[in-house]
Amino acid sequence: MRNATLVMILGVLVIVSSCGGAKPTNTAGPAASPTAKTTTTTASTASTRQDVTVTGKWELVGQEGEWKNTVGIVAMDDALWSVEKDGSLFKTDPATGNHTQMGDKGSFERLQNLEGMDHMLWSIEAGSLYKNDPKTSKWELVGKEGEWARTVDFVGLGGFLYSIEPDGSLWKTDKNGNHTLLDKGDFKGCTNLTEMGGKLYTIENGTLYETDPATMKWQQIGKEGEFSTVSAWEGTPSFIWMIDKSGNLYKVDKTGTKTLLGDSYGETTMLTTLNGKLWTVEGGSLYKTS
Repeated sequence: MRNATLVMILGVLVIVSSCGGAKPTNTAGPAASPTAKTTTTTASTASTRQDVTVTGKWELVGQEGEWKNTVGIVAMDDALWSVEKDGSLFKTDPATGNHTQMGDKGSFERLQNLEGMDHMLWSIEAGSLYKNDPKTSKWELVGKEGEWARTVDFVGLGGFLYSIEPDGSLWKTDKNGNHTLLDKGDFKGCTNLTEMGGKLYTIENGTLYETDPATMKWQQIGKEGEFSTVSAWEGTPSFIWMIDKSGNLYKVDKTGTKTLLGDSYGETTMLTTLNGKLWTVEGGSLYKTS
């Protein structure tokens, strides 16, 4: 819940919590583990994030039902990267829909959240943060084991990872895993985090907020509670693309103005953007909207 006054930077704090069974700290392919958790984000890396123009044309990409086991998807380096329930990583060519397994089967089996940033896949697995090079299948633990166990959502912006925890704390993490507390408690009730045009956007108790990560100044965007039914979203330079639980597709500008673009996305579980198009996983199949 937002306070009446802005909470400024409080300092640096590191939280370490235990979460057994995380990957060992080496750079070979990670071994599969028996525990799986599959809450993921769908944000793409800033290097590939572009504005999207939707005219209403959509089409099936690849084979019908091919994505039924997918639990996370990001767009990065002109490809779609996805993880399936068994923890296997796949790379998909957006032009052809060709779906290729990368690395060892089950490498991401304990996946909680997934993000793409600076040509690397960043994953939270069993409460720890990992950096994965999809070209070589090498990975490494970033920061301290178990440090990310309380993360609700995270997004890459400007070479940093920004994350929210259930107590409303906002954290900023560099590529070496240095974990800095920016705000303690002002983001309570946050369920969704993305970025648009260099600013952070959060949905907190159904209301949309904009935060400047450089100054930590924030403001409410749009009407109170009007974003309470969002089920998937993705930020681009000028808009946030949203799908609600009724299957409505909206684009939302920096003033919070919602524009309805479609109403047939009721089975959508994941949303990302790549090459100026929307990509959705619906009913186990991959679709492209342009």
